[in-house]
Amino acid sequence: MTGQTKCHYEVLSVPRDADAATIKKAHRKLALQHHPDKNTHKSPEEQDASAAEFKLIQAAYECLSDPVERKWYDEHRDMILRGGLHGNNGSGGNGGDGSSFLFDVMPYQFAGCYDGYSDDDPDGFYAVYGSVFEQIFQGEKDGFLSEGNIDYNDMPNAHLGEVSMGNSKSDWEDISAFYAAWEAFSSCLSYAWEDIYHLYDIKEAPNRRIRRLMEEDNRKKRKTAKKERIDEVCALVRFVKKRDPRVKKQREKIQREQEQRQAEKMREAEERKKEVAVAREEWRAEAERNMAEQEAADLDAGRIRLADLDSDDDYDYGGGKRGKKKKGKRKGKGKQKNTNYSGRREETGDDFNNDHMPEEIADATNDIGIPSENSSNIECDHVSQHVGVKEVVEGELQNFEEFAQDNTNEVDVSSSSEDDSDDDEPESWRCECCKKDFKSEKQFENHAKSKKHKENMKKYEKKLQKEAEKMAILDIMDEIP
Repeated sequence: MTGQTKCHYEVLSVPRDADAATIKKAHRKLALQHHPDKNTHKSPEEQDASAAEFKLIQAAYECLSDPVERKWYDEHRDMILRGGLHGNNGSGGNGGDGSSFLFDVMPYQFAGCYDGYSDDDPDGFYAVYGSVFEQIFQGEKDGFLSEGNIDYNDMPNAHLGEVSMGNSKSDWEDISAFYAAWEAFSSCLSYAWEDIYHLYDIKEAPNRRIRRLMEEDNRKKRKTAKKERIDEVCALVRFVKKRDPRVKKQREKIQREQEQRQAEKMREAEERKKEVAVAREEWRAEAERNMAEQEAADLDAGRIRLADLDSDDDYDYGGGKRGKKKKGKRKGKGKQKNTNYSGRREETGDDFNNDHMPEEIADATNDIGIPSENSSNIECDHVSQHVGVKEVVEGELQNFEEFAQDNTNEVDVSSSSEDDSDDDEPESWRCECCKKDFKSEKQFENHAKSKKHKENMKKYEKKLQKEAEKMAILDIMDEIP
């Protein structure tokens, strides 16, 4: 082991209860002071001293900047500074008990125990810690055989002898197998030297209960000692792995590969996104082209789509009424039989003439002298002798409007007159256009003022007008001989 064991807190000149910010500030100040690039103007001896001090500063900061490693260092600081469990720099106990098989790893949890990472230097990183792990395994093997075992291949941790520390040129598979084996370290020794009560004491126990308690205390002590040994070795493995340049290099390689894979995934995602966008645009263009071709074909064929009709159109291709179905029973259903021609005026928006009527009605109207576009040769005096369809329809419309107005006046509460008789008020008030009943006059008045009632009233009036047109046409048909 090389170098002088010096407390990390003394190296950085900080108290033992210093926080992370104080430790970082002290490290920065000392690192700038002793960095080799800052001392090129000094003599070679001074440069070597500064370089050695710089290594101690770096090792102290690496230990104290890690909370887990700093906690372990604080707990074992005295033993590390003393040079081991017994102050003999790594050797075992005094040989009087089985603890002599335990190689002391405390002095090697200090960065000053090695000098550089050269493969040929006996004080280098790989040579020092390779020897340390070999001695740990040798102690396990010697202790296992001293406990009466014959073949050390029966050891639970015999696989530790199959791996080695290696050097800077070792393959990563061998390095990974080495750390995997030692990170799972478990001692195979019995730790019987930790017993409080020896065999003679147990035999002299007054009763069986006391004897069992003694044996239980011995088992607890052995278990505690074994756990402490495992923790020491595992802490050493973590310490070495953290400072192994091969592990750092592999981690950087893995990180670069992950970044490359992530970048590749993002690039593939962007490409897929662009492909989907292009495909969507092509599909939309194809759909618009097909729709335009279909519309052109429909126009050439003389057809029209329902979607192209205005919202005010009330009829579809077959002449049927388009729109929402109205609630309530439909009146006059039987009267509309064989009168499909009655709504042609509203559909065309023109006055009634022979071109918009069925052939039988057109012939009949020509016989009675109603003028048309194809009957220009009819004399005017002959036409004046007969009543036209338009005048008859307008007269019927006027009659139905008066009837609707009377109906409305009767429904309106404000214009209704009270009977002189002492009859009771009706049990309900009914609005015929809305098909609703009300329990009180006040409810009916409020309903009559509502927007919905006014809309229904307008529809009701339109319905009456249409009925008037139909009745006028029927009256004309009856008058035709």
